[in-house]
Amino acid sequence: MNPEELFRHERQADTSPADDLAVRRWMNQVEAEQRRRSTTRGADDEAHAEVKRFAHAERALAEGRRAEGRGDLVEAAAQLTLAAEEGVGDAVLRLAGVLTRSERYADALEWCALAEAEGFEEAADLAARCRAALGLPAPTRTDRSGPTEPAPPPPQTEPKRGAGRGLRPTASADLGLTRRLKALACTVPLHELDYHKAKLDWVDASIYQMAEIAMHTIDHITIAMDFDTGAVHDAVRERVVPFVAAQAPGRSPDEHRRVARWVLEKLINVGTVDRVFRHAYGEIDVNGEYQRRTFDFKLVREVPGARGEIYLRTTDEAINVLVGALDTDVASAQVAAEVKLDNLINRGQLADARVAAEQARYRTVQYGEMLRHKLDATRRDVRVVDWEHELPDMLDKALAHIEERFKVEHAILRNITDARDGSDDPDHKRRAAELVDIVADCIRRHTQLQSRLQSARAVFREEQDRQHFSGPPQRAALDLHGQLLKPMLDLPITDAVGPLEQFFRAASGIESPDIPSLPSLVSMLLRPVADRDRTAGPVVNPAIDEAPDDRRFTDEHRRMADTLLELTGRVRPLSAVLREAADFDDDLPVLVALRATNAYSPAIGAAVKHGRDKVLLAVAAGYSVEPSFADVAGDDLLLTTAEVVDLPSDAPVEDVVAAHEESA
Repeated sequence: MNPEELFRHERQADTSPADDLAVRRWMNQVEAEQRRRSTTRGADDEAHAEVKRFAHAERALAEGRRAEGRGDLVEAAAQLTLAAEEGVGDAVLRLAGVLTRSERYADALEWCALAEAEGFEEAADLAARCRAALGLPAPTRTDRSGPTEPAPPPPQTEPKRGAGRGLRPTASADLGLTRRLKALACTVPLHELDYHKAKLDWVDASIYQMAEIAMHTIDHITIAMDFDTGAVHDAVRERVVPFVAAQAPGRSPDEHRRVARWVLEKLINVGTVDRVFRHAYGEIDVNGEYQRRTFDFKLVREVPGARGEIYLRTTDEAINVLVGALDTDVASAQVAAEVKLDNLINRGQLADARVAAEQARYRTVQYGEMLRHKLDATRRDVRVVDWEHELPDMLDKALAHIEERFKVEHAILRNITDARDGSDDPDHKRRAAELVDIVADCIRRHTQLQSRLQSARAVFREEQDRQHFSGPPQRAALDLHGQLLKPMLDLPITDAVGPLEQFFRAASGIESPDIPSLPSLVSMLLRPVADRDRTAGPVVNPAIDEAPDDRRFTDEHRRMADTLLELTGRVRPLSAVLREAADFDDDLPVLVALRATNAYSPAIGAAVKHGRDKVLLAVAAGYSVEPSFADVAGDDLLLTTAEVVDLPSDAPVEDVVAAHEESA
């Protein structure tokens, strides 16, 4: 209640304070209300200022992106710094990339650390590039045999801190909570499928369980993945269609295929520029402050093949969704899955052992993906991967891990085979045979992975030689979306035509003229004329079959119907005419009934137009047709034939009546 309301309340009550104590109480109430309003006003001003800062940071992020697209790295760094200090979008990662391109490696390394702490996986490659340029050793990874040795900090000053967020330590106070939040975020796209299915206008999707279809799709892609290739779009859809059809057997196959395609596109996140899922979460840092973070991830990626084809591959986040686990160490998780599998087989619980075997296979695929990413990064740039310490240790550990897995998996395979051969239960044999196939697939994948690991050092040497002698790129890559399409969309058509024509003229290459030179013209003129056939070849007479005569009523039927329905000056019921027609055959009554039905509402105008002099008329008789004809039923009709008299449109009414009486 504000002071004005207090005074109004006192005047309405028509009372005044009775004593000095009541006066002091009333004044204290007014002062307390005034202090509360002042405090609230200050909080509102602070909130408005924070909103303005955030809006300014968003504008700075947009300006920084445009400046980066133009190639103005100085302006881009200045604008992105403002946005990164407020924690807007991916400004931290973009700023690290701009500083790296500007060769400001010391500043870029600081922002890379912050971006990596916020969940941007691309920041690790940028940080490795900055350390390589500064001559700094790679940070020592945490090992099981000893404590962690932190890498020496780079010799530079800390970037300027903003009002919203600065570069302070961001280690989470509860790493387990952060991992659980990220694991939960990976399932959000699957839940959104069931939420958005009600908005589909081309299908009634209430019968479909979209999250189950998505899990089935991820499962097929993961199993079809190889070390070098992945799953094909059409093959994945065809494998998922039977599962979709099982949910809605009454729907059409085209609808089943369209639902499977829609789920696959949602898992790829088709419709977005970078096809990345983003989830906001928070964590408590070491200083006890709550920090908001953005977790970017993908479930299914489209990757190019060696011959230009497009494959589908699942990510670590998608495999974690399949096994229902958090983001853990892959090697440890694989060992745990195989130990669980061996224990379940020894106890005879083959139904649970199948689930454990599938999880072991998923972990095998995930382990191969982790190593494949390192080799792909080496092919892009050998400087972003630490081949002096990190990768050699990883390869040695991976080879030792695979050798141990070979021993364990072969032992498990022998146990399953013994369980299959020594059982008389058909269901037990079937489950054991399924386990044999899954474990054999794990052994095959480990064999392929081992061969890739053994050739990894040769790949590094080849890429080192190729990249060392290839020289720096002479021209920066062109971002068609950011540097051409988006700026052109902001321009009027008259201003955009010129740059577009210039780009396509340069991008399309040189067009060969019709007569490029005199020697080629002479060679073309002296070229002997090829023999050509002046005819188009023999004329083929097609064999045409006669059309079958599938008419029900013949000309004889029509002639007999005309005879029976010639009723000039007579009135006959339809039943009597049908009786006479039935003496001929079974089809003639049907034709007579059809003509009588048309005569119930005769087309007089059509009869006059076609020059007919008679027309058949029918009226209801008030009783049913005798039930003696199988194909004719209903009300009986009274039939007669009337003459059609063609009179001028301006004839008197008396003449029309007279003509009608004469015809009657």
